[in-house]
Amino acid sequence: MKTRASSFFAIILDNLIWILVLAGLAIFSALSPSFRSPANLVNTLYRSASLGMLVIGQAFAMISGNFDLSSESGLGLTAMVAGLLLATTINGGLGLELSPIYAILIMIAVGLAIGLVNGFLVTKMRMNNLIVTIAMQMILRGLIYIISPGATASFFPKGFSFLGGGTLIKIPLEKGFLPIPYASVFIILAFIIAHIITRYTQFGRNLYAVGSNPVAAKDAGIETDKLIRRVYLISGFCMAIGGWLIAGRLDSATPRIGAGLIFPVQAAAVIGGVSLFGGRGTMIGAFGGLLLWSILDSGLSIMEVSPFWIEASRGLLLLFAVGLDAIKVKGMRRQALEETLAITQVGLKDEKVVTD
Repeated sequence: MKTRASSFFAIILDNLIWILVLAGLAIFSALSPSFRSPANLVNTLYRSASLGMLVIGQAFAMISGNFDLSSESGLGLTAMVAGLLLATTINGGLGLELSPIYAILIMIAVGLAIGLVNGFLVTKMRMNNLIVTIAMQMILRGLIYIISPGATASFFPKGFSFLGGGTLIKIPLEKGFLPIPYASVFIILAFIIAHIITRYTQFGRNLYAVGSNPVAAKDAGIETDKLIRRVYLISGFCMAIGGWLIAGRLDSATPRIGAGLIFPVQAAAVIGGVSLFGGRGTMIGAFGGLLLWSILDSGLSIMEVSPFWIEASRGLLLLFAVGLDAIKVKGMRRQALEETLAITQVGLKDEKVVTD
């Protein structure tokens, strides 16, 4: 009976994100007719598409047992680089008016360079990944101000801004049309691709192995350092795509673009079931975390809740996510200990097993 109860509790914890998403949709829909309108529901995901790309990059890093706290500044730097290359001098650019294709390729190159440096410092220099990426976050934000001198670059070509700000299709309604943005569809596809990579490829299986036990993974023949470098390259790529999405949506790039996104990124990933301790979590769960964060943000804003309470609710959600992860990890350790003791000659004579 105890085993069944434990299994049921574990299932609830693993799928809690979707219960919370449905609860959030139901509560805000009941409280505000504006929230449940089709246009707002579509725009909720549209506005968080750039955040979603950072969540994907962070999820890859966390599953491998690492962090990348430089992603918000990486997004900002890639967006600003594109803005300077695309915009005219009157609109805050360098006047190069580069082709959108070249600007996007340069953005991706900048993102990959950030990931390459992070991966090198973590694997080759054996520096702490948390400290490295925090320092990189500060360096990149400083670089944004250096290259932009506090200016805003705006009014980009449609060939660049279509992904972040364009409409894929318009669905006819009784009154008008419901536009479906490219960004909303793109971020869903991005999470699906990320899920396939993590769950159905050798790279994905190695990713979980390294996150669970890097020593055992290395002994099993997995090139852990090489894998971690690839993880940071993926994170850098996600920064660049996120920068493309947000710059296209805003049709501008400011020195503060992306600032403060790292905490929603962490919260969305963890509340979606990606463990802070590595080796556990899914991209589908991380997508649920993104949805929950976006629903909370959109719902409270529509209800005209004070910005101070919105900020407090974000902090509570992050704290809840970390606490939930701690409960899951403690439960897994207890289960592992019980299974180990069950096959010994001593067995489980005590009703209480201390795992701390």
